[in-house]
Amino acid sequence: MLSVGLGAGLPAVSAQTLTIEYRDKPPYSYTQNGQPAGFLIERTAWLLQQAGITAHFVEMPMRRTLMHLQANQAPLCTPGFYKLPERTRYSRYSLPIFRDRPNLVLAHERAAARIRTHARLDALFADPELTPGVLDGASYGAQLDRALARTARPAGHAQRSPLQLAQMVAARRVDYMLIDAEDLGWLKRDPGFDGMGLAAIAFADMPPGELRYLSCSLQVSPALMERINRAIRSLPPESHTP
Repeated sequence: MLSVGLGAGLPAVSAQTLTIEYRDKPPYSYTQNGQPAGFLIERTAWLLQQAGITAHFVEMPMRRTLMHLQANQAPLCTPGFYKLPERTRYSRYSLPIFRDRPNLVLAHERAAARIRTHARLDALFADPELTPGVLDGASYGAQLDRALARTARPAGHAQRSPLQLAQMVAARRVDYMLIDAEDLGWLKRDPGFDGMGLAAIAFADMPPGELRYLSCSLQVSPALMERINRAIRSLPPESHTP
């Protein structure tokens, strides 16, 4: 388990410990040289320090974190989740800490030509010749989740990461995937990306980028959430970008 103490020098009366589970999703959150890294990790660390909270960071697959939130056996939070109705039944959400930019469509070269014939997303999702790929257990926001659940051809699934899904697109196991600008920028740093032959395509009717939050178990009290929210309110508006 990775541990980072953020409460040093603060009055003992305000001390509180939270487990922060994060997934391997660079550049948002990841482990580098045995330490938690990523711009959402840095933002979460700063916010909790301002709130007088000691954080213990643990890398965890997203599916397991969802199980931990539902089990509600310990006070824990995870940074970067979208606020979905089904998740509000078993977790408390902070104020938003980041807004994504709109998704792009990432496709292999053969599919890209066909995709560009579609002016709207609904036409893309209704195309019976194109198979989308999705990251298992991840959300693309409520609107896109609903659309991806109704595509003409059932989606193919990757289990681990956007890179794995991009590799599936490159291998033509699926034709396209949705990806946000931060994920795409990180993928482009991979030495093998240029050889994948993938094209990024923007759609004018792509939904606005989703807000990301700290999602916490119900064992995190409303009073503690308010301390975190006070810290979030102190963020300057321009900090809601990486």
